[in-house]
Amino acid sequence: MLVNEAVELFLADLTAEHRSHHTVAAYRRDLTVFTRFVGAANITEITPATLTAFMASQSVQNALCGTQRSKATINRYRVSVKALFAWGAARWLVDRNPTAILKCRRHRAAPPDVLSTTEIDRLLGYDFAGIQAHRDRALLAFMLSTGCRLGETTNLDCRDIDWDTGRVTLRCPKGGEPETAAAGDQLLALLRPLAASVPPGHALFRTGTDRRLSTRQVQRIVALRCQEAGICKRMTPHTLRHTFATRLYNATGDLRLVQQALRHEFITTTQMYAQVDPARLAAAVQHANSPVKTP
Repeated sequence: MLVNEAVELFLADLTAEHRSHHTVAAYRRDLTVFTRFVGAANITEITPATLTAFMASQSVQNALCGTQRSKATINRYRVSVKALFAWGAARWLVDRNPTAILKCRRHRAAPPDVLSTTEIDRLLGYDFAGIQAHRDRALLAFMLSTGCRLGETTNLDCRDIDWDTGRVTLRCPKGGEPETAAAGDQLLALLRPLAASVPPGHALFRTGTDRRLSTRQVQRIVALRCQEAGICKRMTPHTLRHTFATRLYNATGDLRLVQQALRHEFITTTQMYAQVDPARLAAAVQHANSPVKTP
């Protein structure tokens, strides 16, 4: 079987397993680079030497603009190729998995860019312009207060909110299985007007023509409203999710709780939020070394 044929079957299996379309798309991007590198080779012809050459190639090491790729990006290529051949070995497409030579290098992920408390207060308290000002404020508050992903937010229907308990059912989360999130009283008060005038099965976040907001529209709303509020950062829906997670960890110090709130499958995905802010570290050291006051 040719490598490109194996890749298509591998991606089809991921789709059949209801893996996130973002995950499938990421594998497709990385493995497309791999299939271009090996050409019309059979999957049984791939050797450790082939994989070593691939990882050292310009297409892996350098971006299109010529700059060196980050360690995280290079690791992603390793993971994609290892996943392909693990799949192939499980289906007896290869006699021996050649990817044992590929060792994922440990690296410290950069802490995510998040909003400060002052910026959050400014954003949620800002007097936005336009007829959709309340909807956009409610949208921003929802993502900041729940940490929901972009797809979870756009797929939310009015019926998915239990107004008595504040539990929010996420019908299209990453991975496909329904999950729940919690909404506080202040957030529910912002969301109620959006749900008051439409049937329960309609989208909660809608356009002016009563259609569901698309992911691209939400991305634009987040960027433009943050800019309108004077926040000079590159803002995306995922920045709001990072902010939620960072604030939750700083308030509780419980990484497992953050993992559950973010609905991460693995704790290693959540560990980026456990990095200590340098200012907090300096304050803690100063406090620890301050003279002990005697009565």
